[in-house]
Amino acid sequence: MNFYSVNFLSQNANLNDTIVIYTMVVVFGLMAVGAVASLRNRYNTKYRDLSIIALLLFLFLAGARYTDYEQAKSNDTQVTQMPSFAQKVAETQHVSKNDLYFNQKTINDGMIVKIKDKFFRMTISPDQQSYTLTRTYITAKEINYIK
Repeated sequence: MNFYSVNFLSQNANLNDTIVIYTMVVVFGLMAVGAVASLRNRYNTKYRDLSIIALLLFLFLAGARYTDYEQAKSNDTQVTQMPSFAQKVAETQHVSKNDLYFNQKTINDGMIVKIKDKFFRMTISPDQQSYTLTRTYITAKEINYIK
């Protein structure tokens, strides 16, 4: 079972989006290089083939990104809200944010939070303006703390 620190949640909020965007930029660059090379060498078809392959890969990545757009938008919103939510939990529980660990990267009802040396199950209201902590006990033998 993994538990994530507040610092980890803050730093990795947009890592997945960044990787996809950089991949699309690289593929778009390959497509541009292939298009320029095929225009300069009209009789050599390998550059035209390279640009067509890059275009198809770019369209595939863009289509896959568009398909997952709504889900990613919702998930991104939750991931970016998690650090501020964790800060509010630290303030209301009167502990340092370094003493908090969450078992999920997004705000979800039923997630487990470690406050100092105790574990709690967090029940969150639908509007995410309040929460209830219930003491719980972990039976997992291996707990990883990701800082």
